[in-house]
Amino acid sequence: RHPWNQHTNPSPQKRDLEDKYSWVMSPRWFDGKDHLALDTGGGPLARLWSTALAGLVDIGYVKSTGHSVQINLPKTALQGPVELEWTIPAFGSNTIERNRARTYFQAYAAACALHFAEKALEEIRAGRTKTWESFEVPDESIGCGFTEAVRGVLSHHMVIRDGKIANYHPYPPTPWNASPRDSFGTPGPYEDAVQGQPIFEENDREHFKGIDIMRTVRSFDPCLPCGVHMYLGGGKSLDLLHSPTQALTAE
Repeated sequence: RHPWNQHTNPSPQKRDLEDKYSWVMSPRWFDGKDHLALDTGGGPLARLWSTALAGLVDIGYVKSTGHSVQINLPKTALQGPVELEWTIPAFGSNTIERNRARTYFQAYAAACALHFAEKALEEIRAGRTKTWESFEVPDESIGCGFTEAVRGVLSHHMVIRDGKIANYHPYPPTPWNASPRDSFGTPGPYEDAVQGQPIFEENDREHFKGIDIMRTVRSFDPCLPCGVHMYLGGGKSLDLLHSPTQALTAE
């Protein structure tokens, strides 16, 4: 069931929590021993963590130290300069750390954007403005691409036959994070993260008892449209009306 060989054929049915209960896939990494759900940490946590450990980034505005990520934003008309340092959490991945990392990552992204803008200006001033290469679509081919979206890893998988797309599957981060239990019984990251959590918070100023499950799920920053299908049934169609005052309607 590799993405290149997979097909999504929605089959609507009554909700049955003992059987099929989701259209969100359960992509898994197989490490030779186990099928892993791979909690992406909500994106920023995993990204900052690996950046800190690698110790390979030193671009002036951002530096990884082996145990932290230092972020230095220059002075602007309104504020600055700003110096921040995200450190690897002592207690691993949890609701609070996912949210803390997302806040730091806003500054990290701003610092990287400033670095990239300066590098782009250097290329333009040097006359190197070419941004793409010509190519020919092959008659037969398979390919994949991986990148980092806001919430974690994003991959695209494509099969080409006779110079046309024969099969295509994108795997955004949310289907990974929101995935239900797979055929091996491995829970998805959301389910794994909320196990043992109280249903609701019961905190006061002196006694902190925990964080409710919705705060935990939201710490992954869900983008559930990535896992939504629309089914119209037999004989139904979507019509776009020409009047700018009339909206898209389903007949």
